[in-house]
Amino acid sequence: MRRLAFSITFALTALTADPSGFGLFTGAAFAAPDQGKSILRQTRIEKELRANTKYGYGLVRGNARAGRKSQRFELRHGDCGGNKYWDDCSNDRLRIERKEDPKNRIQRIGDQVWYGWSFFLDPSFRDIGPGNTLLGQMKMKGWRLPLWQFNMRDGKAHMWFGEDGGCTVGRVAAMRGTWQDVVIFADYGLKPTGPSFAMYINGKQVCSRRKPLITAHMVNTSDKELYLKYGVYSSYVSRWLERNKTRAVAARAFDDTYATTTGGRKTSASASSTPFAYDWGVELPTQIVFYDEMRYGPARELVDIRLLEVAGAKPLD
Repeated sequence: MRRLAFSITFALTALTADPSGFGLFTGAAFAAPDQGKSILRQTRIEKELRANTKYGYGLVRGNARAGRKSQRFELRHGDCGGNKYWDDCSNDRLRIERKEDPKNRIQRIGDQVWYGWSFFLDPSFRDIGPGNTLLGQMKMKGWRLPLWQFNMRDGKAHMWFGEDGGCTVGRVAAMRGTWQDVVIFADYGLKPTGPSFAMYINGKQVCSRRKPLITAHMVNTSDKELYLKYGVYSSYVSRWLERNKTRAVAARAFDDTYATTTGGRKTSASASSTPFAYDWGVELPTQIVFYDEMRYGPARELVDIRLLEVAGAKPLD
């Protein structure tokens, strides 16, 4: 235990630069015998919205960022589900995700939280642009849009914030077949004094934001509970099917309307709300993604896999 604390102190004292530009990473000596807490242990598979498939999710050996196992997610054409509250099959979506349960366990409104994880896109992975494929999102119960979402679309990786747009953080082709290390800082206060969000991939800052992630309107019109989700979640999939179809399809167009942070409303359009009711002559590409070393905590030093490796910390599994 003393050896680990000394290693972390030594490694982090040497890293004095602040890559965020906002003072988020102090580079000061940080002697901590522990690392961040496991995200995996605070989440469960969202069975109510998934298709009941054996291949959809599993802990597997043979491809891990560190340790022995990683989480493997697989999503195929038609893998949608639903319950009395929401139905992906009739809302142009499909998913296999883990969700934070109970909510507010990892973060609450007003908290500042660091997240770290690694993901691996299978070499066969294709995005479904102009539809969306989300590999992580922060939700607030009772509020439709994610506070932030990590999205693959039209060959690019994006970090988006509700209806505000966001950052292009990489290219899908460059991410396939190699482990990518992600670190995220998020301030869920209504009036953050510094940045509300920062994202790093493989040690490089790729996105930042100063505008609050949460507004008073959002708090007043929601259930005020935050929860993390990750896996493979695809929305407006009929856009891809419409673009790539080889048969004529007489589908009814889908106009999906939702509330905005300022109290207004917006609409997203796609070819059909029920895409799997039609034969388009093509099917959505199968998407396989692995996740590993998923942590959260109050400081970057506790969740960043690259810093933890330098310090000699053990893998989560």
